[in-house]
Amino acid sequence: MRCIYLVFISAVCLLVGACSSGMKAGLLTLQQEVMPTHQDVRSTTLRPGVRYLLVEEQGREALLVWVGNEKNPFGEASVWVSADGVIVRLVQGRLVGIAEPLRTWNLTSETVATSSNSSQFSQTTDVQPGFRMGLVQRIEKKNLHATPRPMPWVEEARNLNWVEEVDVATGQRLAIFAVNEFNQTIAGQRCMSTEWCLRWQTWPANKSRPST
Repeated sequence: MRCIYLVFISAVCLLVGACSSGMKAGLLTLQQEVMPTHQDVRSTTLRPGVRYLLVEEQGREALLVWVGNEKNPFGEASVWVSADGVIVRLVQGRLVGIAEPLRTWNLTSETVATSSNSSQFSQTTDVQPGFRMGLVQRIEKKNLHATPRPMPWVEEARNLNWVEEVDVATGQRLAIFAVNEFNQTIAGQRCMSTEWCLRWQTWPANKSRPST
């Protein structure tokens, strides 16, 4: 089993690129954190000093471990890794990249609209498989006046402001974010396609920490 862990850690290093000293330390921590998948990950005993991210995809929940930060076109990105090889990158709580064993999605650029409507911007993404590169969408950001329902994946959802991002052409909600009173994005959801959506939140839920 230890050999499997080491192979997994090596694969993660290749995916995240050249590991910094901080990243390597995080990966060593991750090796200790790799555990069998539990049906109820919310009851998993957490290790002191380890940062966790609770994610949900297609009805399945998992805990990801923070392995370090890296430079990103949108700012300092926090890198989170799961035991089964999923890598999530967040910048100030927003998803900018996800790599799974069979598919990837990356935000490559954002351009503010030149019109007077400052709530709109263009977003460019790359998606694999299929070599769908340079996909451009016009997006409008909106503040929500009520908590969207259902949002069972957000614990203790009090005193939160909600922001959504909508595809202007289709009206489809692409993303939604929960912002606390300290202006920290503590939870979010992003749909890369109609069949592929990822939800995430800082964990434990009562621990307020920016997902830089």
